[in-house]
Amino acid sequence: MEKSEKNDIRLIIKEQRKTLETATENAWNHAICEKLLNLDDIHRAFCVYCYASFHREAGTWKFMEALLRQGKCVAVPKVVGKELEFYSISGKADLEEGIMGIMEPKPSCLKIHDPEAPVIVPGLAFDKSGNRLGYGGGYYDRLFEKEPDHPRIAIAYGFQIFDHIPTEPHDKRVDRIITP
Repeated sequence: MEKSEKNDIRLIIKEQRKTLETATENAWNHAICEKLLNLDDIHRAFCVYCYASFHREAGTWKFMEALLRQGKCVAVPKVVGKELEFYSISGKADLEEGIMGIMEPKPSCLKIHDPEAPVIVPGLAFDKSGNRLGYGGGYYDRLFEKEPDHPRIAIAYGFQIFDHIPTEPHDKRVDRIITP
């Protein structure tokens, strides 16, 4: 039951993202970026781990560009086997298409290891307790299992927040969820 419930939620969110109007998406991404930039965890950090948004996920580009202008280290994940490794980027030119069309750092980027860096966590759905429904690969759950000290910050549009989503014992919660 739980697997099919998770898949149903994934389909609902993907459909809702497809119908999102560009102007609304841009306004929401701007609001999320502003809120992220005002978080203490972000102010204090030397390096921020951040996913490169794609397929109409809550947008990270404006946020990453703002961090780079502030002189912060921005590290983007690359899938290596079953793990995520993070690499410093200086802009979109440092990225290339990787697994499932997700933008990843080019081989020329420097690998970063900062076990206390705030992580901007992607996801399809979240609930009010901080539970997260991702794409099913478990990459972020394994990262947080291995490195539990990262502040975990999810970003999402309002329609991605549910009262409850099904979870499994290995699922790792996020510390906070930022919406527009």
